[in-house]
Amino acid sequence: MSRSAEIDKIYQEDQKTRTLFKRGDVYDRPAELKSDAANRMRLFEMMVDDLPWNARDFALVSRVFQHTNTGGESEENENWRSQENHLLGFFMSRKAARLGILEEAGSMVSRIERYLKASGIPREYGLELVSKTPFKVCTINPRISDEQRLDAGLPLRLNEMMKEFCH
Repeated sequence: MSRSAEIDKIYQEDQKTRTLFKRGDVYDRPAELKSDAANRMRLFEMMVDDLPWNARDFALVSRVFQHTNTGGESEENENWRSQENHLLGFFMSRKAARLGILEEAGSMVSRIERYLKASGIPREYGLELVSKTPFKVCTINPRISDEQRLDAGLPLRLNEMMKEFCH
C-alpha cells in the first residue's frame, strides 16, 4: 500500500470514530483509544522512515525523547508530557540501527521498557537484546500476540516490527 493510501485509510478510520462521537452514538471508548494510539504510532513510524537524517541524528534524537517523564518521577508541572515520546524514541533508535549504529539495539529495548513501566504493562510484553554479535533484538515473549499487546496498552505490533532484527 502506498504511503498516501495508508495515511488516507488511517484518516478515514479516525473520522469515522469522530462522526460517531459528534452524533452521540454509542461506541467502544476503550477500543477507540487503542485504535487512535495504534494509528498515531503508525504515523510516527512512517514519519521517521521518511526523514532524511543520518544514523547519528536518529540516535541522538532518540536519547532526547527518552527523557520524557514517566509519571512516577517527581518533577513539578511535568504531567503534560506524553508517554508516546518513548515510542517515538523507539522508532528513532530502530532507524539508527537500520542505518548501521547497531549499539542502538539496546536503546530500542530501553525505550519500550520506559513506556511499559510508565504504563503499568508487564515487562514481558517488551523487547530484549538477545545478542550484540550478531545483532539480534526480539520480543521477550513471542507468544504474546500483537493484539494482546494492543489490548494491554502497547500500541505497537512488536512481533511484526522486530522480524528484521530477530532472525
